Amino acid sequence: MLRQDLFEGLNPNEGVTARYGTTKARIERAALQLFARHGVDGVSIKQIAGACDISDGAMYRHFKSKDELARLLFEAIHRRLTDLVSDTLDPSADLETMTRTVVTAYCELAENDPAQFTYHLTHRNTFIAASGDGGSDPSTVMAVAVSAAMDRGEIPKGDPEIKAAMAMGVVLQAAEYSIYGRLERPMTELIDTFVRASLAVLRCA
Repeated sequence: MLRQDLFEGLNPNEGVTARYGTTKARIERAALQLFARHGVDGVSIKQIAGACDISDGAMYRHFKSKDELARLLFEAIHRRLTDLVSDTLDPSADLETMTRTVVTAYCELAENDPAQFTYHLTHRNTFIAASGDGGSDPSTVMAVAVSAAMDRGEIPKGDPEIKAAMAMGVVLQAAEYSIYGRLERPMTELIDTFVRASLAVLRCA
């Protein structure tokens, strides 16, 4: 069960793509929190409309369907997470710096907007699988960094996708523990721990 306090204090006027305070922003925030708590299939248009005090018809003036809304929200959050990495990434960085960049992006999103983070974490496989490929995301960045580190002799040779998946698992499994209340410390307080653990996996695997 998700932590009961996970979304407390979040501003209902803060959307994902829409301008602050608009009806569209309120729809996005209400839908995001409901999807994160109950899953897309467990939420109806009526529930979303009720959560932001508008009619069902008003919902359809902004989004064609619940599924379109769910997909658009996921894609926007996915781009934000990717941008958190790419905007701070030095292409010539070593493996430790690259690992820290990716880990920090996940931890900062988890702390700054837990609803966005939870929705992305719990629906990633659904939407990325539906797109047919992984696209550009932090996991791809990590796999490229791992491949380059192997070429430089920093870490043992192997399948870069497997190694990247194992390293990312350090953060993602901890994140899952966090949203279900099994990890009490903020994710950002654990960045150094996650970086060390991820590097240990990469160097030994």
